[in-house]
Amino acid sequence: MATAPEAVLERIVHGRPMTSEQRQARQATVIGAAQDFASGRSELQPLNPAWDHRFLEIVDAGRLAELNQWSNSFVAHEGGGSAHEIRTWVAAFAALETAGPYRTTKRYYKPAPELIAGFAIRTAVST
Repeated sequence: MATAPEAVLERIVHGRPMTSEQRQARQATVIGAAQDFASGRSELQPLNPAWDHRFLEIVDAGRLAELNQWSNSFVAHEGGGSAHEIRTWVAAFAALETAGPYRTTKRYYKPAPELIAGFAIRTAVST
């Protein structure tokens, strides 16, 4: 928060929406960053599909407790800047696990440099 630009603080702290111009500028910046990343012209950390698959295997096997050993710095180092999204996956699967064991029934993964991320889908059901 100490280093956040004023416009960001206004959105995060005070809930003020971006103006149309701010939204368009942000969108253009993100699109440009994705194009640079997909073409190899970015200094962002490359995708790590092996790490993505390791995470998905842990989720698929219901071994969520293993993730307790993964520090924030480990996640960022291994998975890159977008990897902290795994928290939503952990929360969803932990919630499912409270109902008992589960199994994943649909599994999909694709490295998607044009999105600056690995793209995964899982469908799970209680067993």
